[in-house]
Amino acid sequence: MIVLVALVLGVVALFGVGAARVALSDVASLEAQDATQRAAEAAVDASADLIVTGTSTNAQIDAAARAEASSVTTANAARGTVRSVSVVRSSSASDLVAVQVTTVISYGGFIGAIDLTTTGSARVPRGP
Repeated sequence: MIVLVALVLGVVALFGVGAARVALSDVASLEAQDATQRAAEAAVDASADLIVTGTSTNAQIDAAARAEASSVTTANAARGTVRSVSVVRSSSASDLVAVQVTTVISYGGFIGAIDLTTTGSARVPRGP
């Protein structure tokens, strides 16, 4: 009887932790994606503002986009630790500026660490 109870408790503990890990990874994934998308939108806004004024160099625009993306990611990934933020800025005939942000955010806890890499993008189209 004691062996059976121990076996049942072990199975419950095993599936409980597994289910907890899946649920927490889903929440972490949603939070990381949201933080990254918000960072991309903030970075494209900062870039577009500097491009429109016409007084900034490419290096200044890139630095402003990186700084904005980093601060927005950190603010929106409340449960995680931001490991890296990468910003790639471009333009085209149809876009004044386009930004792609890639983040690596770590989530931890008793269930083990989860490192999530997410990508978000935003663009500002050229006017008519």
